[in-house]
Formats: sequence, structure tokens, C-alpha cells
Amino acid sequence: MKMKMFVGRTEEEAMAMVRAEMGPDAVILSTRDEDGRVEIRAAIERNFGQKFAAPKFAEPRPVYDETRSTLASTLRWHGAPDGFVHMVSEAGSRLGAGMEAINSLAVGIEGVLTFNPLNPHPQQSLLLVGPHSSGKTTAAAKIARFLSDKKHPIEPVAADFDASGQTARLAALTLKVSVTSALSPDHLMKIVREADDRGQKLVIDCPSFNPLDEADMKRCSDLISYMNVEPILVLGADGHPMEIEDNARAFAQAGCRRVILTKIDAVRRRGGAIAAISSARLSIASLGMTSNARCGLAPASSERIARLFVTGATAAEADQLKGAA
Repeated sequence: MKMKMFVGRTEEEAMAMVRAEMGPDAVILSTRDEDGRVEIRAAIERNFGQKFAAPKFAEPRPVYDETRSTLASTLRWHGAPDGFVHMVSEAGSRLGAGMEAINSLAVGIEGVLTFNPLNPHPQQSLLLVGPHSSGKTTAAAKIARFLSDKKHPIEPVAADFDASGQTARLAALTLKVSVTSALSPDHLMKIVREADDRGQKLVIDCPSFNPLDEADMKRCSDLISYMNVEPILVLGADGHPMEIEDNARAFAQAGCRRVILTKIDAVRRRGGAIAAISSARLSIASLGMTSNARCGLAPASSERIARLFVTGATAAEADQLKGAA
């Protein structure tokens, strides 16, 4: 059985996602409306041709216990907190007993985390926000270079409110002679309105916001609410897990629903960062495997997260994921 949570702005949007991925035979387990979004948890029996084999409910108890122990040990090595370890290992061992560890782990992760990869044709312009040195500019460049297509390009914009050189760096990373620069919040709002009138989608590299500064986060929240944009949080995996969780919660409160987790290749133990995103109830959109702007963002999925945990994401594994657009 495959279980997954789908998150949309309306129930109709979330149900459309369920039908598109699982088809008409999906069983709705729960529906919840919270903070302006709808969460639907659905399940479906896997067919023979799908990636994971059907769960073996008839396996003897020792197989279940062995799977749970293996998953728990893997997650603990990665520094995941006890609650996350328990939820993932229980789900993975019950639904994935007898599978290879990486597949059992993916099943468990799918029951705990939500994934909502970036779309090459977003309905709104994307506003990348986050704390200092989280990788926003690099992420914006990767989206502009690799996510958009030639017919419907996503244009990069630098919200260089403090004239810190952000515009020049974004232009260099996107291989453009110049990029549009917004010199103030009012100027940025004007740019977004004009782009909406043309049907043009933007990816906006915002200045850093300090999640510990209430006034700064109010400015972030106001900026999000005054424009027709989707705010996407960009967070590095290289921080302390509790700080990552606090930061994720602060930006979720400001209006973010999705996150791009960067600097995956800069840490070996990723359990704390992944669990922090889960605790903040954000959907993971993409994984940043390298700071090299010539490589794209890896679309987030339970299989990809499981692979990072089980293999430890050695240099070779990271290289394998770097080129994902």
C-alpha cells in the first residue's frame, strides 16, 4: 500500500493532485484544512509495475522487527530525533517489511513527509526567502536556468533593497548581462504587477530576513501578503537541527508552505534537518546538492531522501543527484 499526503491551496486542488498521481481508486484517509491550505492523506494498493513491491503483511514478526531496527539505526546515525525515528521506522517496517532497506525507508518517509516539487510552469511568480547564507541566490539562478523552458522562461529578479551586490551576483550565476533589480519593496511590487499583466513568471531573490527579529519577519510577511507570489523558503541543511526547525517555523508563520533544502552535500548527518522540516509542516520542493549554479536542483521525493540516508550520500552519490533539474 502506498500512502501519501497531498497539500493544496483548496480541497479541489489537493484532490486533483490525488487523482493525477493515484487515480480513481485512491482511498482518502483524512482531510484537514489548516492555515489556508488543505492537506489530504490518501492511500492506494501498489500495482505490480510500480516501483515498490506490495507490502508483505504475512511476513513473520522477526522480519518486521529486523526492518524496524535497521531503519531506526540508520535514522539515529543521521541524528534524527526520537519522534521522527519512531514514526518513520514504524511506518516503514509495517508497510515495507521484507523489502530492501532503502525501499522500506522510502515507504516510511512517504507517510511522514510531504513533497511538492517545483513546476516548470508555476501559477504564480516565486519569491525565495530565508535567513542569511541559506543559498537563495544560487537557488534562484538554478530555477531560472534549469526549471523554466524557452517558450515560458522564468525571469530572475534581484530584490537588492540594501544595494549589497545581489544583482550582479544573480546576473553572473544566470549567465545574463544584467537582470532586473528591485531597489525597494514598492519597486518590487510594481515589477510583479507588470509581470502579471504580461503573463510573465518571475523568480525573485529576496534579501535575507532574520527569523529572530520580529520586526524583520513582519516585513517578510507583509512583502508576501502584498504581492501575487508564492513564497518559498530556502534553508541550508548545515545548521543546528533545532535552529533549522525554529527558522522553518518562523517562515511558515510568515506564509511559506514549501522549502528548498540546500547544502545537502555539505553535511553527512541529515536526519535533524529533514526532521526539522517535517516538524514545521512544510512540504519539501527541492534539494540543493551543490553550490555550482551549472547544476540544477534535485526534485524532492521519498525515494531520493531515503537514498541520501541509506547511502550516506558519498561524493559519488551527490554527483549522481547534482545534475537533476
